[in-house]
Amino acid sequence: MVEWIFFFNFAVKMVRVTRYTTADAPLWDDFVRVSRNGTFLFQRAYMDYHHDRFHDHSLLFHNEKGRVVALLPCNEDGVTLHSHQGLTYGGFILAPGTHTYEVQQAFDTTMNYLRQQGFKEWIYKQMPSIYHSIPSQEDDYLLWKNGAEMVECNLSSTVDYGSMPSLKAEYCRRNALTRLARQGARLDMTTDLGRFWPLLENCLKERHGVKPVHTLTEMQLLQHRFPDKIRCCTVQDTTSSILAGVIMYEAGQVAHAQYSTTTEAGRRIGAQDYLYLALINHYKEQQSVRFFDFGISNEDGGKVLNTSLNRYKEGFGARGVTYKKYRIML
Repeated sequence: MVEWIFFFNFAVKMVRVTRYTTADAPLWDDFVRVSRNGTFLFQRAYMDYHHDRFHDHSLLFHNEKGRVVALLPCNEDGVTLHSHQGLTYGGFILAPGTHTYEVQQAFDTTMNYLRQQGFKEWIYKQMPSIYHSIPSQEDDYLLWKNGAEMVECNLSSTVDYGSMPSLKAEYCRRNALTRLARQGARLDMTTDLGRFWPLLENCLKERHGVKPVHTLTEMQLLQHRFPDKIRCCTVQDTTSSILAGVIMYEAGQVAHAQYSTTTEAGRRIGAQDYLYLALINHYKEQQSVRFFDFGISNEDGGKVLNTSLNRYKEGFGARGVTYKKYRIML
């Protein structure tokens, strides 16, 4: 294993960077579990399910005592080091005790390491603040200090259960919950993906001409590996027919919605309103969850905002959170 060591203006203190190998998997996963801004998406069982599509080039950073103080999940294409392209967000994963000077050393060490390795640029996805269990925005300062260019900014809509006073869902959303409950509709959080996925694929094909990023086989594999983190949630009628559904990622203090769909019958009666409000109410009762994140409402790398979709999400009391991507020229 090649190691690169760089010394800084701290007596006896240094940061050492090593490239991830499969032998590091237990250490990597243990660090993610206790980190202040990591989620299960950074565990190797999630990152490596699509290892055939991405050439991993993740990095570990060790302090002068040999203790890991930061991780950087990445892949490369020979010219560019990317925050892992198979993940929604990335950046430095930090331990609760990692100090600012150690983050700065890790950042500078990465720059020097990448130059030595012949990379031309570094694409850095920043972790949205809602995933921070304690403040972790040191990279914000370091990106600015090093002249990073923001190349993408997407706007997500998030319900904050900790806000005082909290924003309430609009009456038309609350009405759907009451109305469909009277008709016998119910929320099911254990739905088999095999029933839900064909509905999702048909909806995406008919309405947008696209396919899900994940295949059914891939999503079933991930759900098998993380059964308490990835849930298929649906609204069903009295005959157990699916009216609407969504995949929920339970990532620490964030419940994140993705792959939402509704049938034509569900669309006519407002089943998606019922689905979201029932889930928002469900996660509100979970002490470990502070945020319900609907996901982004953008196209073209954030340049276009789908205002009707954004407005729909705001109808549940959600407000804006950004997902940012930067370029650092080397």
